[in-house]
Amino acid sequence: MNASIQPQSTPVYRENVITTKHGWSRQLLLLLVVQVLLVIGIYAYQHQAQPQLEAQALLDMNIDSVDKWVISDASNSVTLVKSANVWQLPELHQLPVEAQKLDSLLDKLKGTKLTWPVATTESSHERFEVAESKFQRRISLFAGDKKLGDIFFGTSPGFKKVHLRRAGEKAVYAVELSSFEFSTTDKDWLETELLAAKQPRQIRGSDYQLQQEGDNWRFADDASAKVDNNKARALVDALSGFMVQEVAVGKPEGEAIRLEVNTAAGEWQYEFIKAGDDYFVRRNDRDLFFKVSAYEFERIAQIKKADLLEPVTPAEEGAVAGQETVTEENAD
Repeated sequence: MNASIQPQSTPVYRENVITTKHGWSRQLLLLLVVQVLLVIGIYAYQHQAQPQLEAQALLDMNIDSVDKWVISDASNSVTLVKSANVWQLPELHQLPVEAQKLDSLLDKLKGTKLTWPVATTESSHERFEVAESKFQRRISLFAGDKKLGDIFFGTSPGFKKVHLRRAGEKAVYAVELSSFEFSTTDKDWLETELLAAKQPRQIRGSDYQLQQEGDNWRFADDASAKVDNNKARALVDALSGFMVQEVAVGKPEGEAIRLEVNTAAGEWQYEFIKAGDDYFVRRNDRDLFFKVSAYEFERIAQIKKADLLEPVTPAEEGAVAGQETVTEENAD
C-alpha cells in the first residue's frame, strides 16, 4: 500500500511570518527615529524663534549716590543714613551701622539680575505680597531728599529666595535674596564693636596695672609679680573684640566695676554693672549704657590680678616657704 505524500508547507509559512515581523520592526524603528528627529527639530525651531530676554540689573540707579535707606515691614521701620561717609542710625542716638553687614547686602543687591518674571499682572501683587498695601519688606532708597526707588520683597518660593517687585512695575520676579537679611529693627544694624579697645597698651583693673613691653606684658605696680602672657593676651583679645548687644533703657542700678584702657586711639574708661541677671557697660566717650552678654562681662570686668599671674612652680613654692621660715626664726 502506497503511503500518501503530504506537502510540507509549514516551514515556508514560518519564514513568511518571520520576514513580515522583521519588516514591521524595521518600519516601527524607522518611524520612531523620524518622530524623535521631528521633536528635536520642533524644539530647536521654537528655541530659536523664542525671543531671548537680556538680564537686567535690579538696581537701575547710581547706587553710590544713595545716602539713605528706609526698610519697613507691616509694623516696624528702620532708617540708615550716610553722614561724612559713615552709615549711622539717626533714630538710635546717631550710633554707627555695622558697615560689613551693610556692604555685604549692598553687594548682593548690586549683583542681583532680573530675567523672566513669574507674573506680570497687577492682580498677582497681593498674592505674592509685593503690593503697596501688602508686603513683607519695602526698601526705599534716597539721594538726599529725592527718592530713587522702592523695592518690595514678598513671599518666598524656596530657600533663600524671595518674590520681588520694583515700584511702578507690574512684573514680579523670583531672586536669590532673603527678607530676613533686611531687618527692620535698629539693634540688628548696630555696630556691635563700637566700644572695643583696639590694640591696648596699658590696662588698669580693680587691683592690677598691666603695661605692654614689646610682645609681652608686666605689672606696672608690682615688679616682683610675673604676668602670664597667655592670660594677658586673652584679656587684650577680649578688649579688642569687645561686643555689645543693644542700647540699654535707662541707667542700670548696681555696683560699678571700673576699667581704664590706654590705646593709640585714646584712653577709655569703662564702667561695668551687673543688675539682676543682666550685664551693662558704659564708656566715657558715650553717655549711654549698653547691654552685654555674661560671657563678655566675665572675661573682662571680673578679671583680677590673681587671674593674670604666672603659675608658681613647686620649686618656687618651696623657696618662698623656706624664706618665710628663715624670716620667722630671725624674728624670734
